Amino acid sequence: MSQTRRSVLSVLLLLPVVGTGLATVPAEAAGDYAQYARQVLASLPANSEPRPDLEAYLDKLVSSYRQANGRKGLAASDMLREAARAQAADMMYAGKSRHVSRAGHSFDQRFGAYVEAAELYKARGENAASDRKKGPADLAKAKGLFDLWLDSSGHRRNLMKRDYEFVSTGVIQRGNELWAVQIFWSKKMEPGSNPLLLIQ
Repeated sequence: MSQTRRSVLSVLLLLPVVGTGLATVPAEAAGDYAQYARQVLASLPANSEPRPDLEAYLDKLVSSYRQANGRKGLAASDMLREAARAQAADMMYAGKSRHVSRAGHSFDQRFGAYVEAAELYKARGENAASDRKKGPADLAKAKGLFDLWLDSSGHRRNLMKRDYEFVSTGVIQRGNELWAVQIFWSKKMEPGSNPLLLIQ
């Protein structure tokens, strides 16, 4: 297996994420996730920074790939950009790709901190990966991360979900490393329109 393929991968499908016991602080004690995310991003070490250029590139890659394979493209959105960046930074601090913050916030908690009535978004998901190999943190390395997602059937299935409409990608560079998170979601349904929700 090549070094690139050994890069840490993680996938979240539209199923609940079961706690792994890796959290250092219960999510309740961590307070509001949006505040936590801003603190994580404000405390990046001197050799780390967000990469808006690579975020835009990866947003376009996922949309183009979907269109080339019979799905509608996705609109790049800033709505969950901060959440994606914060999770990428959190993974960098933890040293591995994951879908739970170091403070114990699940994907659903992180998503819900940035939207009202999260239950009205019928489709949402997240892909995460890192590349810690030598070499410049450039477009080629970002494309390599995207190729890792495509080479993983779970990640590819996740990014091809039919109901998705939007994507926010967060990329953090630390030296030559890239840490990336893509969050996908559907349009918000009207309250009362989902027969599976008994209370609205």
